[in-house]
Amino acid sequence: MLTKKMLRRKLRLIFMGFAIPALIIGSLAGCAANGHRTNDQKSETYGHDGYMGYSNSNPNLPNKLTFLNYDSDRKLIGQVLQPIEGIKNSRVSFNGEELNVRITANSKLTDAEVGALQAKAQQVVQYNMPRYHVNVKVTR
Repeated sequence: MLTKKMLRRKLRLIFMGFAIPALIIGSLAGCAANGHRTNDQKSETYGHDGYMGYSNSNPNLPNKLTFLNYDSDRKLIGQVLQPIEGIKNSRVSFNGEELNVRITANSKLTDAEVGALQAKAQQVVQYNMPRYHVNVKVTR
């Protein structure tokens, strides 16, 4: 003969045997949509471009030729130094986050003008290359 206590225990076991697996299956089935809407509309994704489809969402991820690199930085430094008067030649070298710019000034410049040239070049390069520690050295 089943007592109330035994009956409750059997019902609890039956409930755990069916309800808990049903909840787990239901929650997993909800995850199976995987980003697609059920009303015949697909969710929009970024294009596949070799970096798991995410590089279109963040333009600074290293992909293809659009990422910032030493060659593009060197060209930009040449462009920003070109309008400055008194520069005969310039060389750029990188050492991690250190950016070294060596400028050859015109021999006609005075010492004060060379100092002003160095300050101007330091200011222009540092403004355009904020991710580097810029060192400018001017020689004649």
